[in-house]
Amino acid sequence: MRIPILYHDPDIIVVDKPVGVPTHAPDPGDPYPGDALRIVQAQVGLDYLGMHQRLDADTSGVLLFAARREANPALAAAFEGREVRKVYLALVHGAPRPAQGAIDAPIVRDRGGRYRVTAPGERQGKPAATRYRLLETSPDRRYSLLEIIPETGRSHQIRVHLAHIGLPVVGDLLYGPADRPAPRLCLHAYQLTLPHPTTGETVTFTAPRPTLFAGLGSGLPGVQLAGTGTHVRGAVRQPDALRELLRLAVERRAPLATDPATTIYRLVNAAADGLPGLTVDRYGDALVASLYDDDDRLPPRPMPEPLIALLAETAETIGARALYVKYRPKEAGRIAEDQVEMLAPPKPVWGPDLGEFVAVEAGLAYLIRPGEGLSVGLFGDMREGRARVRAWADGRRVLNCFAYTCGFGVAAAAGGAIRVLNLDLSKPALAWGQKNYRANGFEPDPYDFVYGDVFDWLARLAKRGDRFELVILDPPGFSRTRRRRFSAARDYGELAVLAAGCTAADGLLLACCNVAELPWPRFRDQVLAGLAGVGRAAEVAGVYHEPAVDFPAPAGTEPYLKMLLLRLG
Repeated sequence: MRIPILYHDPDIIVVDKPVGVPTHAPDPGDPYPGDALRIVQAQVGLDYLGMHQRLDADTSGVLLFAARREANPALAAAFEGREVRKVYLALVHGAPRPAQGAIDAPIVRDRGGRYRVTAPGERQGKPAATRYRLLETSPDRRYSLLEIIPETGRSHQIRVHLAHIGLPVVGDLLYGPADRPAPRLCLHAYQLTLPHPTTGETVTFTAPRPTLFAGLGSGLPGVQLAGTGTHVRGAVRQPDALRELLRLAVERRAPLATDPATTIYRLVNAAADGLPGLTVDRYGDALVASLYDDDDRLPPRPMPEPLIALLAETAETIGARALYVKYRPKEAGRIAEDQVEMLAPPKPVWGPDLGEFVAVEAGLAYLIRPGEGLSVGLFGDMREGRARVRAWADGRRVLNCFAYTCGFGVAAAAGGAIRVLNLDLSKPALAWGQKNYRANGFEPDPYDFVYGDVFDWLARLAKRGDRFELVILDPPGFSRTRRRRFSAARDYGELAVLAAGCTAADGLLLACCNVAELPWPRFRDQVLAGLAGVGRAAEVAGVYHEPAVDFPAPAGTEPYLKMLLLRLG
């Protein structure tokens, strides 16, 4: 990922932090550099960055770092001495009366990661003061743009204070109306003014307004459409709103789009981007749009022509050359072979047929076949997982179960694994995986691409004493072979036990599950209970989910992808 740099000198770096990127890593042990601090560090090539302010992951805007340790004392003194002026922009529900004012209300921590204004007589609250000023309101006064100046720096202060006076921030899942979702949290750190740590001169840095914040004149049609929960098929009746939502989705993915080392990412994530029923994934020159309907009729209803036209327009904007469509059934694991071509037409609906081509992720090459079927060669929601495997694999023997086209295998090989054994029940997928190896300059050993039932192979490997320091489990939610039926929701504990039999002492087991209906606690408990039942001690070394930048969770839902890293005794 790349973050726009607003200013850089020997003492400070100022960036425009995107939505979905945390300021610093929530888990210090996570090897994936998905936080602003480490992303910027890699961009500018510095060994050190000092942090003096924080923004919530879903708040965009001005963020300052010290570029060298010598700048820290002066910056710390400025922030602690209240010599720093912060100005935010907030899109809110409603319109303030009066047009400007001050909110002086102590804040206390509440349950579930929330904060609240204290009740009369409550003494635990910390003093908090916020000033606001109306900049613009929509013609129907449903939405307003406010300038916000916090005079104190409490967690969630602006969001709590605005909700307290009846003006919740648009898209605020914690403090706003649950029935009026939006494509993003509409809070933006607009301006930062402070004395320069070396010269003492007053300097001001400004992050451009997000696109959404400039749409009040038209009444924010995209936000209004997103709040209705209208399926994308119905949304084509509002082309201006649909176009705005697609434009906002493109803006959100800018940190990925501007990184030449990664051309594989999700462009539209259904309801989270205000477009229920539609996902769009980018694979280099191709966009792959998936339609999810409530019915499983065959042949499926074709994608509406107005939607094709708008997606083609979006493709041209970002430099893609072709658009393919997939019609997703409720249970993709159970479709018959003769239905595949109806659900996944081999030819694009717009642009030239690209056949097989290379797209890249973190500098690694993957062969993509957008007309091949419902799965085109790589699952983008595992991007961060593959990066972590690349970091963990160095000097380890790796067992990659349910390998598909060996994305994890390629990442492990690139990370310096001693050996990577890929297991899968599809010979064509393993052959595809070998081509992925060759695309990255690795000569695949045929003995490391093993065809067969993973359950059988895990038992066989354990019996003959093969042990691996990193074992990866990434099964489908449901599968069926001649000998067994597997359901992740029911059978994951059994799978974890078999994998433990091949995991070396002090080795790592990465258990992944993408079944949204399986809650995180039950998934974790299944895995841990299975391991405890066979006497393997397991320490939870990491918990991960899908990437927040391009796979944000829809309002009111939990992340669907669960990745549990265990260190086995």
